[in-house]
Amino acid sequence: MIKNIKSIEKKLLLLHKQKDKVLTLSRDIVRLSGKIITQIHAEDLKTAKKSLTLLSSLNKKLNSIENGFEYNSQQAHQEYVEAYSLYVMVTENRLPLLSEVAVDEGSYLLGLLDSVGELKRQGFDSLRNGNSQKTEKYYKLMLEIYDSTVPLRFANSILPDFRKKQDVARMQIERVGTELLFFSDKRHKSLSL
Repeated sequence: MIKNIKSIEKKLLLLHKQKDKVLTLSRDIVRLSGKIITQIHAEDLKTAKKSLTLLSSLNKKLNSIENGFEYNSQQAHQEYVEAYSLYVMVTENRLPLLSEVAVDEGSYLLGLLDSVGELKRQGFDSLRNGNSQKTEKYYKLMLEIYDSTVPLRFANSILPDFRKKQDVARMQIERVGTELLFFSDKRHKSLSL
């Protein structure tokens, strides 16, 4: 019989419980992040701010328990950064700092790149409402994220899906840029008539 098998089992059971907590908390963060993004798109910024306070505390809790299980929590951190970033960009017209979101560098960059798609949606909604200035504001933020990340080159093992997210962000930026040109050209033609 293996010596100390009971103490080995006890340690492994504790790790199993820790992993379950990380997974449960990660799911809660992903779910709440999606809800906040929906609130922002619905222009319910007061509710989004309250939800963001809860989300930040959940992220802090996840940081405190994930030791050894960061692989299982990375997606949650990215979703958190995406929701937090979108709120800051919409309300304060700036990119959040890494120190504000309190996640690792990879989750920060990947979450910011994901937020480009949400900014695209905000921009199109603004164009539909005839507010091209807001769309231009979102377009500039999208470019700031993309231009900042273009020089970075890392293996997929270091920064999973980074290149793919960069490519998607570039396509979304090009689409918004095209729509802005079309909108301004259309507006210019109607003014000259």
